[in-house]
Amino acid sequence: MAIYTNLPIYQSAYSLLKAFVRIMPDMPRDCRYSLGQDTRKRIMDIILLVYKANRTRRKNEAIAGMREALVEIQVSLRIMCDLRYMSEGCYVSLAEYTVSMSKQLAAWEKNENRKNNDGTQGSESDA
Repeated sequence: MAIYTNLPIYQSAYSLLKAFVRIMPDMPRDCRYSLGQDTRKRIMDIILLVYKANRTRRKNEAIAGMREALVEIQVSLRIMCDLRYMSEGCYVSLAEYTVSMSKQLAAWEKNENRKNNDGTQGSESDA
């Protein structure tokens, strides 16, 4: 089991969190204390789920939770950009992190499904 802070998904999520927290003070107060805080919480949820997925054998549930939270983050970032709570440049840089995380989650999920299918097929052939 790898140290979770060395995982690329963790590093991307942490970088997204740092970048998002840096732009929060520039947001209007109503956005900062509603949509901004919710988005920051979702990013931190992903970081916690990376830790949970890394320490368990059955990672699919945590991966599914990360994918849901990531979609919520992507929608939140898009609406903040569309409402001009952040610049398009900020949106693009934050969106790059979410795209990277999405690709990493897809690969992690594919790997876990392959492991689960290999384990299932192996136990069926033993019977």
